[in-house]
Amino acid sequence: MRAIRYRRFGPPEVLEVVDVDPPEPAAGEIKVRVAAASLNPLDWKIRDGHLRLVPVLARPPRGTGTDFAGEIVAIGGGPGPRHVGERVFGSLSPFGRQGSCAEFVTVPAHHAVAMPPSLTFEQAATLPVAGGTAVQALADDGRLTAGQRVLVTGGAGGVGHFAVRYAKHLGAHVSATCGPSNVEFVASLGADQVIDYTRTDVLACGETFDLVFDAVNALDWRRARRLLVPGGLYLGTAGSTAAAIATGLGAFVSSIAGGIRVRNLMLRASDASLQRLAELAAAGVLQPQIERSVGLDGVAEAQRVMQRGHGRGKFVVLP
Repeated sequence: MRAIRYRRFGPPEVLEVVDVDPPEPAAGEIKVRVAAASLNPLDWKIRDGHLRLVPVLARPPRGTGTDFAGEIVAIGGGPGPRHVGERVFGSLSPFGRQGSCAEFVTVPAHHAVAMPPSLTFEQAATLPVAGGTAVQALADDGRLTAGQRVLVTGGAGGVGHFAVRYAKHLGAHVSATCGPSNVEFVASLGADQVIDYTRTDVLACGETFDLVFDAVNALDWRRARRLLVPGGLYLGTAGSTAAAIATGLGAFVSSIAGGIRVRNLMLRASDASLQRLAELAAAGVLQPQIERSVGLDGVAEAQRVMQRGHGRGKFVVLP
């Protein structure tokens, strides 16, 4: 099968399209013919070597990508919840050697759920990491409720565009930051206030919030505390090791000093969380914005564009 692999950590140029043996499912696993995958910042950060010191991270050679949608073509031994021919979507572990930018993947059966009939493969593939992060941040970690005020950084991005729509669904007052080319797009998502960060310093916007969801690590907890009401929550996404450590320190300091709360978001993927995404997408609450679809030979350039930022929605890969 054709798949993306890289033999060393490095820039996008290390990505290669190669022919490898297709994986075969072990007991409790399914084999999926990948119709679509999607890219996340985590993919290029792993490829670049940002997480090379994480002990459980498989070293190169390895693939890239975690999100996928496709059709089950084989099932490992033993009974399970899935069946051959079923259209499913889900995610691989980012720490493993396999990547979803491939023609076939194998995954534990509970790491995939049935696709809503109303979704295309491309739409379903955008959901697991970006949609899952947005929903967990707002509903579970942030416990956002109607009438509360939330700030989302990077409101046009993969996570951010889901977060803006979902926060409005929850009844919150939503402010979101973005660049000048995305102001109209973020407003169309339902944001009550769109802050062009090239023209307005969000710290000087004169607003306070119950929740600051720093989806693109544009702030840090020390700066964000000026934007939070007493007892408000700064929720970071650990975009780098340094950011994760800094937010972890902030969580410790805030637990002692009080005033605000600080937390790193760690995505808790499960079949239950995937099923929630399926239901929200089927109901039209989560509506993926696909910036571009590429083949396997376009993945390197897509990751290069993602590293520059200023994107709108998600990149989808069609193996």
